[in-house]
Formats: sequence, C-alpha cells, structure tokens
Amino acid sequence: MSTQKPQRSPEEIEDIILRKIFLVRLTDAADSNADSRIVYLELTAAEILSEGKDLKLTRDLMERILIDRLSGSFPGAEPAFTYLINSYRRAHEEGKKIANMKDKNVRSELESVIRQAKKLLVSYCRIHLANPDCFGGSEEMKSNKLDASNVSPLLPLIFSEVGGGIEGFGVSSSGGSGAQCPPGFLKEFFEEADWDSLDPILKGLYENLRGSVLNVSALGNFQQPLRALLYLISFPVGAKSLVNHPWWIPKSSYTNGRVIEMTSILGPFFHVSALP
Repeated sequence: MSTQKPQRSPEEIEDIILRKIFLVRLTDAADSNADSRIVYLELTAAEILSEGKDLKLTRDLMERILIDRLSGSFPGAEPAFTYLINSYRRAHEEGKKIANMKDKNVRSELESVIRQAKKLLVSYCRIHLANPDCFGGSEEMKSNKLDASNVSPLLPLIFSEVGGGIEGFGVSSSGGSGAQCPPGFLKEFFEEADWDSLDPILKGLYENLRGSVLNVSALGNFQQPLRALLYLISFPVGAKSLVNHPWWIPKSSYTNGRVIEMTSILGPFFHVSALP
C-alpha cells in the first residue's frame, strides 16, 4: 500500500517559490545539483535568526532579501540588471506553474506573492537604471562594453519586444539583440511609475535611438529603432518625456533646418534616405 507524501503548507510553498525567483538560500546546506547562481545570504540569515524568525522566505522579507542580494558580492552571481530581469522572468514562470493549483485560496495567496515580487523587481530595475552605481552597475556596464556608448541595457529588451528588422535585406524581423524581454515586464516598467523616476531613463533611451539611426541608410535597420520610438511614446510618460527632452527642438543662435535634422531626437529618423 503506497503512502501519500505529506502536503506542504502554504508557507513552505511560498518559501520554495521565492527561493526559485530570487535565487537565494538562507541555510548553509547546499544541493550539489542546485543552480550555481544561487547565493547564500549568510549575514541575512543570522539577522533573521537573531530576530527569532524562521529561515523561510516570505513576502515580508522579499525587499530585504533583494537588497542584500544586490548589495553583496557573490562569486558566480548574475550582475544586477541581468539578475533583476531574469528574476522577473522566473516569477512569470512560477506564476504559470501555480495556475492549475486545486486549492483556490492557496493559489490566490501565491499569485498575490508573485505579483508583489514582480512589482518589487521592476521597481529596483528603475532604481538601478537611474542610479547605476547603486548595485555595482558601473562594473556591469564595463563588462558588457556598454560604458563607451552609454547604451541603456533596457534598449535590447525593447528591441526584442518590437522586432522590426528588415526582412529581405539579410536582417531578421526578430529583436536581433539576443536579449528576450520577459512577458509583461516593459508594460509594467513604463506604466506603473512616477514621472521623476522614469524621465531620466527615457531621456537616455531617446538619445540611444537617435544615435542608432544617425548614419543609417534606407537599406539599413532603421525600422527597429523607429518601432522602439513608437513603442515608447505609446506610453503617456514616454510622450511627455520626449517633448520635454532638451533635444526635442534644439535651441541655439545657429539653429536651422539642417541643424535640427541632425541634432534633434526626431531629425535623424526623417533624415534616413536612399540617397548617399
């Protein structure tokens, strides 16, 4: 006669899901087959124990765990931006896994926990992009060779979302950057934030897009940056940031049509031509 496995409590399930999302552990016992990116938050665990709490991840500990993970230096751990994006992706996957849970009350609670985790990850993505030095962002950009051109690491995700390569000219219609944006991330990133936190990020993105088409011919990949531009201004905060950008209409005593075409944000998009 087979024996049934004891059912896990909702608290145990929550702990398991959050450990999978944030790739952390609070106990010293490591599984030899575990993901090598999982980090042991030893100091955090000691603090939690000193407070008389169990070493289980809960929604109340999420932000504390995330800050400690981002602020620490752990061998083999993902860089901050990569970690935040992939954690959001993992949260999305965990959300799909619990969709068919029989206990509706437990499922509802876990869905709430995952939504909270995703919201937290998006919020810290904004913090990281607006303040790259906060969590070792400068080193991450150097390792990705992005510091020289100041390209936002958010841009490849936007390209993957909008596609827009030129089929028939040897360019794929997919994002082409190799980076895939987690479902729902960008919508949440741009819709659920205040103006002050998003405006600096958007200004940098508009400058990146302007630079990407500055010397592109009609046969080059100008559709992808154009679709990215249209995507950003589809959000009210994106449209507001564009028209408030210093390069929306450059102001100078030498400003003329040619200067506006070459220096404004939109000018290079209209400059694309088949003529040399």
